[in-house]
Amino acid sequence: MEQQLTDRESSVVTVLPEETAGYDYERIIAIADRSDKMVDALNRIMRNAIRVTTWMDWVLIGGKPYLQESGATKVARAFGVCWKIVATERELDEGYPSFTYRMEFRMGNNSIECEGSRSGKDDFFAGKNRSKGPDEIDANDVKKAAFTNCINNGIKRLLPGLRNIDIASLQAGGIDVSRIQGYTFKEGSRGGTTKAAEASGLTCADCGTAITQKVASYSEGKYGRRLCMNCQKKAASGPQQSDVYDDAPLPDAPPEEY
Repeated sequence: MEQQLTDRESSVVTVLPEETAGYDYERIIAIADRSDKMVDALNRIMRNAIRVTTWMDWVLIGGKPYLQESGATKVARAFGVCWKIVATERELDEGYPSFTYRMEFRMGNNSIECEGSRSGKDDFFAGKNRSKGPDEIDANDVKKAAFTNCINNGIKRLLPGLRNIDIASLQAGGIDVSRIQGYTFKEGSRGGTTKAAEASGLTCADCGTAITQKVASYSEGKYGRRLCMNCQKKAASGPQQSDVYDDAPLPDAPPEEY
């Protein structure tokens, strides 16, 4: 027992006065104070960026909010973000048209370079199991999608907090999340774009009721699982959320980063 006590005592690190004599405490405190102000400023930027947008500028993809091009350009104007095209590349991806944009983005004294790419063989363009061949793909649609992705990537990398955002943050910014269009993914494959609950192939995790893409994506972001509206109400611990509307069209194309 005495040996155990000795071993335990020997593992304790004692900070001696001479070891701390070289610390610049005033500088450390100044850094801490400045970091508090920086965190507050970054959070304010994120909140104000959200407030510039409306629910129509967002889409829920697998329960995660994604800022679309319409919202990204609103934010860019509000914060003085500008960009220019550095290079555009066109390639063939297994015979399908593929485009990559590289742009330089600037806000004040900060500048970055970002890329945005899309391939015509993606499910959105070619369909599941590539039901459309390369000759059936409109190259201009692929090019526009690559341009949009590059714009989104650059703006969201310059402005902190807009990439990995959650539903609660949107609600805090005044966005009516219940009206955001959205879709989710089936197990092992992408879900369909139909609005019919029975045709979506998605069901409530609690009661097994068929649910739409939009309801599934909303509940994934809000409750962490796919729930029908009745089960969402049961799961809610606070004020009831308004029903998710299903009359809005699904997005033209899923973003590159998902």
